[in-house]
Amino acid sequence: MDNIRFGAFVAQLRKEQGLTQKGLADRLNVTDKAVSKWETGKGFPDVKLLEPLAQALGISLVELIRGEKDPRDSLTAAEAEAVVSQAMDQSQRITARRYLKLLRWLLTSIAAICAVGPLTQLALALELFFTGSKLFATGTSHMGHIGGVDGPTSIFVSSAPLPTWLSVGLPTLLLVLCIILAFRVWKLERKLK
Repeated sequence: MDNIRFGAFVAQLRKEQGLTQKGLADRLNVTDKAVSKWETGKGFPDVKLLEPLAQALGISLVELIRGEKDPRDSLTAAEAEAVVSQAMDQSQRITARRYLKLLRWLLTSIAAICAVGPLTQLALALELFFTGSKLFATGTSHMGHIGGVDGPTSIFVSSAPLPTWLSVGLPTLLLVLCIILAFRVWKLERKLK
């Protein structure tokens, strides 16, 4: 089933009934934004809403799912099974896309968090390098500035340095892995459209 064709059919029937999007939404206990998404092909109603939607639009469930009016009064068992199967598949694809989108945003967030550590380490190393401090070799991990009468004073807090593979390499590896996985999830999302 094509979302755009379905949406155009719903919009046509809604207008024939003299209903606004808000009016149809009120009959179905959904928002007018949900109806708008259906009509623009950006969404599909939940399977539980298909029968009430068909009733509100004055057509049969089969006609609604097919996206066209059918002059026949009945369907064969095979035709009815195909229509129901088509609606279920569409609903499952939409649910899968929602979960994939959530997973993609989670991976992107993890990647952003992983990028902060190495970038902070790099910024600190560059600042120490350009200021010519000898503390660069000791593995300084924190630096702050306070103001005084004679200008800002740098304060360095030294701690035992972490191995480079742990402080920079591991977050970088996790960053790359999250980016690759987020890209693959995005491709799966696109396939389900």
